[in-house]
Amino acid sequence: MANRRAPFKQGRKGGKKQPYMSKDMKKKLKKELANRPPKTKYQRSLKHIERGQEAIQAQKRQIEAERKYRQTANSSTIGYASSDSDESDGDGAEAKGTFEDLAAEFNDQIGQVIDSESDESDESAMDSEAEEMVDEEELEGDELEEPEELEQMEESDGGPEASNSEDDDAEEAETADEESDEDEALLPDEEDLSSDEDEETSNDPYLLHTAHNLSPAMVEALAAEPPRIESSTMSFGSLGNVYVELPKCRNTGSNRSSDAKGIFAKERYAKPGTLPTVPEVSDEDTIDWTELHVKDRIVRNMTEEMDALQRDTFAILNGYQDLHYPQRSFENADRLRYVYCLHALNHVLKAVSKIQHHTIKLTTNKAAGKKKPAEDQFRRRLKEKKQVKVGEEPAVGDEFRDQGFVRPKVLIVVPFRESALQCVTILKRLFAGEQEKSVMNWKRFTEEYGGGSSLHFPRRNPKPADYERTFAGNIDDNFRLGIAFNRSTMKLYAKYYSSDVIIASPLGLRMAIGAKGEKHRDYDFLASIELLIIDQAEVCYAQNWDHVLHVMEHLHHQPKSTEYTEFSRVREWCLNGWSKFYRQTVLLSAFELPEFRWLFNKHFHNYRGKVRSCKRTLTGTIKHVVVRVPQNFQRVETTTLDGAGAARFSHFLNVVLPQARTVSMARCMIYVPSYFDFIRLRNHFKKEELSFTQICEYTTDAKIARARDMFYHGSKHFLLYSERAHYFRRHRIRGVRHLILYAPPVFPHFYPELVNLMMKEHQNPHDGVDDESMTVTVLYTAYDTYQLAEMVGAPRAKAMIKAPRSVHRFTTDQK
Repeated sequence: MANRRAPFKQGRKGGKKQPYMSKDMKKKLKKELANRPPKTKYQRSLKHIERGQEAIQAQKRQIEAERKYRQTANSSTIGYASSDSDESDGDGAEAKGTFEDLAAEFNDQIGQVIDSESDESDESAMDSEAEEMVDEEELEGDELEEPEELEQMEESDGGPEASNSEDDDAEEAETADEESDEDEALLPDEEDLSSDEDEETSNDPYLLHTAHNLSPAMVEALAAEPPRIESSTMSFGSLGNVYVELPKCRNTGSNRSSDAKGIFAKERYAKPGTLPTVPEVSDEDTIDWTELHVKDRIVRNMTEEMDALQRDTFAILNGYQDLHYPQRSFENADRLRYVYCLHALNHVLKAVSKIQHHTIKLTTNKAAGKKKPAEDQFRRRLKEKKQVKVGEEPAVGDEFRDQGFVRPKVLIVVPFRESALQCVTILKRLFAGEQEKSVMNWKRFTEEYGGGSSLHFPRRNPKPADYERTFAGNIDDNFRLGIAFNRSTMKLYAKYYSSDVIIASPLGLRMAIGAKGEKHRDYDFLASIELLIIDQAEVCYAQNWDHVLHVMEHLHHQPKSTEYTEFSRVREWCLNGWSKFYRQTVLLSAFELPEFRWLFNKHFHNYRGKVRSCKRTLTGTIKHVVVRVPQNFQRVETTTLDGAGAARFSHFLNVVLPQARTVSMARCMIYVPSYFDFIRLRNHFKKEELSFTQICEYTTDAKIARARDMFYHGSKHFLLYSERAHYFRRHRIRGVRHLILYAPPVFPHFYPELVNLMMKEHQNPHDGVDDESMTVTVLYTAYDTYQLAEMVGAPRAKAMIKAPRSVHRFTTDQK
């Protein structure tokens, strides 16, 4: 028993006993410490706080010992002195007062005051022990409470929650450079600290849009099926004619509820949306960004002058109204991207500045509330029961409700990494200018999202110009990128719940959300999206439109976990489940589609209203057909949208296919826009054992080459060709004599491209067929209005749908 090791070993003098640890246990502990995340600024300062408090305690014990010695000396002197000697009593009091003055002066320098009223040594010892217990409790309380209060600032400062475990050494070096500016990064801009502007009277569109709740009449109008709206058409500068929808509710002229009584009469409701105002700025005048409430940090980095299209688009976006612009093109793509990145960054910086401003206020108020009177510093803490009084304000007032359930505020959906690279480049230029050090992980981002195109563009038989511009750069369609902003840095590759902006592809979001029935799903990071931007919607449609719909269905759900939620700071309209009414949605596409219009009608719920640019095509893409060939448009009669597919298939089998099976219709290519219709026709052709070959988006290169060769040499009568195969590969199918479009193409410029494949240089000179026997047949229904208008023009499309005859023929001379 004497040789048995003690389970505890004595630490340094005055310290606590430490448990015995073997070498293996020490190695294991070192590994655990090495795997821990880096300490935050607050955790690093705890060691200095503890040392300072130990020094204070030592000084207090020394002064207490001197005070006891002084009291003992005074009592012994009083025993020998005469009781009626006023002079000696006065000297003793003066000496005692002098000592207490020195003690008080000394303790004032170290921030403490000694209670000198206690005379008993036992009581002073109890007070000292109680004081140490109180200090330990306060320290533990600070350790628990401070990280929660400063969590938002630590995330914006690039702390462990905002860091990515996959960051390389270059990122760590950039992080080390930023640590020197931590104190500065924790503070918002000076204009935010000095400005105490009342949100109710502010003209900032951000505050007007987010500061107040909706009135009961507004909620009733928005939640109705269908929503009660007022629609109007107006001319809006370079956007042309726009269609505006505003919610229709009672008491639109008043900002307060007339039926409210009592305390509810003081509530201010959000102002309903109004018609957008066209900016009146000439080419010579400059834009006053202060009146538009754009952050100064952005304004000083803006080097480009905005044209009329950008000004008109920004006027609608800055008014926080939804926008659908179906006239995006390669020429205006960069200008539109610049505008929505400017608006997104302005929105994020306003939100971050407001949150940091309120966080500092709350932290300051809490620190001031913890201060105790000087005479109560060394007394035992008494647990007092707080009585809740009626009308007493909570610890965090409603004015500090400035967040959603989670931190991500902006979601930008783009189809390719190249598009994400261009968006981040604009955000970087607007936020940091030429200072690349303010952007963390920029080198890693350019390596992963940059680079040349993975497709080969042949020079001998070049692809169309629109194909090369669409698929230029990195065309990977599975990515997700989080971006966090604070006062001085822009951090790329931030975690979802530590990000302010998320840029992702539809497939990347679908992979992150997961499908129904999967065990591990996570879509809480979409619960508080305030700004949704879908760019290049037509490319997303070609990839898989179901991914976009899947994302829209998982927006603004109640989070399953409250790990990243501070409910005392969550806005009331977010708690009420009205987030979708505050979300601003922007949809940019090259043309109109029923799917885009359905998304605009069913998922754009902004209470400020929504704006749609009216695109009216007069001539259509048929004017680009150069082959002299008759073009027959046959209308398929149907009464319902659900029955349109069956009616089209029946018309094709009974009317079109019997003629196409004849020998005179050899080398007939059937173009099918929908993959489901493609599978339906393929199964029927296999069942009837027709002579055909097929090319779809899933066909391998070897099978594609074999199918093209058989069709060109006439060994196969039919060629089934899907639209997505043509979009992603853009093959030049040679030998086409007869073209049947099972439905109007979704991409309108494909129509002249397919018809022009029937030119003489693309034909087999050994087939012996007359060129004048070539035909083009297009099947359409009354529900193909948008596609038909893009092909032949809006006036002709309207006449073809309403005409009593169901067959219309066009030739090249009639275009």
